[in-house]
Amino acid sequence: MKRPVWVVLALLSGWAGAHPVDEVVQGAYLTLTPGKVLLELDLTPGSQVAGTMLKTLDTNGDGKASGAEARAYAAKVLSQSTLILGGVAVPWILDTVTVPPLAILKIGGDTIKIYATARRPDVAGGQTFSYQNRYQPVKSQWIANIFLQPAGGWQYQVTGQQHSNDGQQLTVKYTASRS
Repeated sequence: MKRPVWVVLALLSGWAGAHPVDEVVQGAYLTLTPGKVLLELDLTPGSQVAGTMLKTLDTNGDGKASGAEARAYAAKVLSQSTLILGGVAVPWILDTVTVPPLAILKIGGDTIKIYATARRPDVAGGQTFSYQNRYQPVKSQWIANIFLQPAGGWQYQVTGQQHSNDGQQLTVKYTASRS
């Protein structure tokens, strides 16, 4: 079945409007698990800013992201992400980074995913942690969310959370108990 050109254009323009083209959308997904906090940080550049952002990733300018370039880029991004547990900054340990083909990223068609872990002690009772993402290679939108993954007899319950107005910071109050 042939569709009129205006239908195709309407569908394509709807797709383009689904993601901002002039900024990077940064989604931080934090998972509280026994003994650690897991981070998945998704960076989705819009087509108008991807070239600028990707210059710091493709440092040799060959149009590809080597494993070493990807890890160096992820380390730079993580150095601008802070996790505070009980008033103490805890370092992120890079687990993996996935980088799709740069040609796809340049048109705003995919996402860089950075996975990291921060170690923490499990202590029963009320706890607080705060996450802040200061990475801003270009205009950005930030969001952070918390997920709970009980295991090993540990149970968690979020008792409060607060997002900063710009989305860069998330503070979570929770209780931990062991059954």
